[in-house]
Amino acid sequence: MKTYNKLILFLAIIGLFSSCQKFVEGYEKDPTGITFTVAEQELTAVMLENQFFHKADGMRLAMMWLNQATGKDRQYKSLDNWNNASGADFNGPWNEVYLTMAHADIVENLADADGNIILRGMGKLYKAWAGGEAASLWGDVPFSQLNDYDNYPDPAYDTQAHVFEQVQDLLDEAIADLNSGVGKINENRDFYFEGKTYKWVKIAHGLKARFYLHQKQYAEALNEALQGPSDLSDDLFAKFDSNEDAPFSKWNPTKVFNLLRSGYLDASEAFANKRLLNGSSGRNNTKTTDNRKSYNYSGNALNDASVANGTGKFFGDMPMVTYGEMLLIATEAELRKHPDATGMANALTHYNTYRALLTSGAYSGGYGTGNFDPYDAADFDAGGIENQDNIDPVQAFFREIFEERYIFFIGDYESFIDFSRSFNDSMVPQYMKLRFDLQTGDILYSGQPLRFVYPQTEKDANANFPGMININEPLYN
Repeated sequence: MKTYNKLILFLAIIGLFSSCQKFVEGYEKDPTGITFTVAEQELTAVMLENQFFHKADGMRLAMMWLNQATGKDRQYKSLDNWNNASGADFNGPWNEVYLTMAHADIVENLADADGNIILRGMGKLYKAWAGGEAASLWGDVPFSQLNDYDNYPDPAYDTQAHVFEQVQDLLDEAIADLNSGVGKINENRDFYFEGKTYKWVKIAHGLKARFYLHQKQYAEALNEALQGPSDLSDDLFAKFDSNEDAPFSKWNPTKVFNLLRSGYLDASEAFANKRLLNGSSGRNNTKTTDNRKSYNYSGNALNDASVANGTGKFFGDMPMVTYGEMLLIATEAELRKHPDATGMANALTHYNTYRALLTSGAYSGGYGTGNFDPYDAADFDAGGIENQDNIDPVQAFFREIFEERYIFFIGDYESFIDFSRSFNDSMVPQYMKLRFDLQTGDILYSGQPLRFVYPQTEKDANANFPGMININEPLYN
């Protein structure tokens, strides 16, 4: 276990990040007067920092480059072209994900000292989650030598594969701790599941499924997805205060951004808005009426409003780990394992369960998603409703899977990671690999955004920094 002086160092580091401090204001005290341990208080900090990493500036960059949003003014007009991004543009996301890991280490160590094994598991879960996302976006990153300044003042970079290996092991440890029955998660500090340990066990399995999918270990991804969230009540959504009287620090970060930087970012030229979700010219067919445009977009803008018939995705709570994601992972993993008629049949079972969820109105912010009747294998045969261009049926199903993930993960890093991990995959539609002018069809920018760039702060501060890597360099084999 790390010594107490290292924990003090962590707390000092946390004090440097004023923007993150503002985000957690109001959560450090409980109005009921209940006394919490330091570890329990730090758990809330971990949760808030993690969701801020997932739903703030890094996410908006990924959306622009995936053609889910459009940079229109000031620096965002320039950043619409990923080739203009520099290390300085990634200082924020990098600091956020590593601050999450620092908080998670504090939770783990203090909970261990308190004998609260379940809470220790939460620290492990969050460190693994943040580490897995860092490896998924940047590739080789510091992990094994983190937060031990006395021994490793300049933490070395682990390979992406080694980080994923450590992340999976840490999630296994987290699951064991959460199932130990020793200690608890204080329900007043867990604003997602109110201390329900079994819910967090499912989230841990869901994260294992996600990272196995990134690693292209499809059998393992399928096995874990089936143990992840299995009902809408298991979904983990980032929590934002939608009360208009609440301080900005508790609002959805994109809503705040749009208020303070009006006109910088919209969806006027976004492929997702203008093509895929554009009624009959998009994904609709005799079995599909997709109405999710209203949840994600409002005209040419990202929907950050709340009206009588629904709440826009960028106004309130946003999905992070969900039952819907598990069904999509299971669908892809089944087809990856067996890219044949048997695999299609198994994959369709999961996919039609997912489509039934959409028909029920899930993941629509109350707007209603439309109608999604079950597909059968014939729909992907040459000439079928999902294969009008007569390609291989398995490839036609892969196209459907990746198009659906592209829509489902608007406002999430998973869309960017899908793009990166499948760049050399012949099964993925070519048009999703190009940023083009919607009017002329001309390619707008050179190269492809295949990774996040290392931050300038890391280049300046870490003697083991490996050197900048171009954003167009492949991250996955």
